[in-house]
Amino acid sequence: MTEGPLLQLALDVLELDEGLKAAHAAADSIDVIEAGTLLCLSEGMNAIRTLRGAFPQKTIVGDVRIVRAGKNIADMAFDAGADWVTVVGEAPLETIEAAVKAAGSYGGEIQVELNHDWTEDQAREWRGLSIRQVIFHSTAEVGAMGEGWSQLALETVQQLSSLGFQVTATGGIQVETIPSFSGIPVFAFIAGRSIVKADEPADAARRFKKAIRQLP
Repeated sequence: MTEGPLLQLALDVLELDEGLKAAHAAADSIDVIEAGTLLCLSEGMNAIRTLRGAFPQKTIVGDVRIVRAGKNIADMAFDAGADWVTVVGEAPLETIEAAVKAAGSYGGEIQVELNHDWTEDQAREWRGLSIRQVIFHSTAEVGAMGEGWSQLALETVQQLSSLGFQVTATGGIQVETIPSFSGIPVFAFIAGRSIVKADEPADAARRFKKAIRQLP
């Protein structure tokens, strides 16, 4: 891990080979590698297992977006080698609690993915379960290249941080978006297609990392 915000590569592709190619190319600038939801659905837990074997020193995320069967699905992802596993904020509290217990058995962590229908009371309940990480989604339109995120979205990141969460930002994150987060306590930025589909993924990842390091 590095100091300051982390750079997470989301492999939201259907072909494992395509994801591996991008991950290997960008690896020097990447802190976290995510087996995206599409990849997990297409390739199963083999996607996580393969990434764990290929990148033993990286943090691996299983973005399985648990809604139900919290223990069983979390066990599968952690057993395959994930360090962090995602649940959606819409999941019942008992499902999230079961996933957290599974994480404890593996020394891993649960991340709660937030969309629009969450409340501060729910967030406090998650903190009560010792969840440290949330993923805050903004729309691709809000995060469009060169436009940055809305002030409301940035304030929400600040709010979540004040509740004690490490906040990962995703949705329309481009190199040009990063300066919008000046002074905002972001734990990690997720970049996907802008690296995976780039002509030169290594160069794209380096540009992201440079922009992140320039944040005050």
